[in-house]
Amino acid sequence: VHFELRKWLHDNVSSEVAASTRIIYGGSVNGANCKELAGQPDLDGFLVGGASLKPEFVNIIKSAAVKKSA
Repeated sequence: VHFELRKWLHDNVSSEVAASTRIIYGGSVNGANCKELAGQPDLDGFLVGGASLKPEFVNIIKSAAVKKSA
């Protein structure tokens, strides 16, 4: 889905807009799935809801930091 969004932006707007648009995942993000989600191409971050109130939020932050450094 994220690839298709970026492709649509490229094809219908411009390659510059496609490259500069940040695509944020707003589905369920938790300590169990954050590493897999962080590894997805064309996904630039998470919109974290209830998990941000739990100790597992540290794992979510770490998974995003690993992607950023890769």
